[in-house]
Amino acid sequence: MEVIVVEEHISEFPNPLYLKRGNRVTLGVMDDDFPDWVFITNDVGEQAWAPVQYIEHLAGASTGILIQDYDNLEFNTVLGEKLSVLFELNSWYRVSRSADEIGWVPVHTVKRT
Repeated sequence: MEVIVVEEHISEFPNPLYLKRGNRVTLGVMDDDFPDWVFITNDVGEQAWAPVQYIEHLAGASTGILIQDYDNLEFNTVLGEKLSVLFELNSWYRVSRSADEIGWVPVHTVKRT
C-alpha cells in the first residue's frame, strides 16, 4: 500500500536504538497517546518506545526479553512525501522510502493514495 504524508512528523529520538531478539530490557511506562507502546531501557541505558508485542514480560519483574529484532527509527517526513507501507502496528506504519531505508511513521500523519 502506498501512502502520502499529510502532516509532517519529526522524530523525538534522533539516535535510533537497534535491539536484537533475546536482548533484555527494563520496562517503563505505557504510552498514553499510542496504546501498546512501552518505554524501555536497554542494558547500557539507551531508551526508546517499543511495541509490547515484541517483548516477553518476565513474570514478577519490571524486565522483558525481546522476542524479535526491533528498531525505533522514526522517519522525519515532509508534506506530500510518498511512502510504501510494510505493515501497521499500534497506530504506526512500518514504511519504506527505498529498498534500504525503512522506518516508522504515525498512521494519522499519512493517507492512502
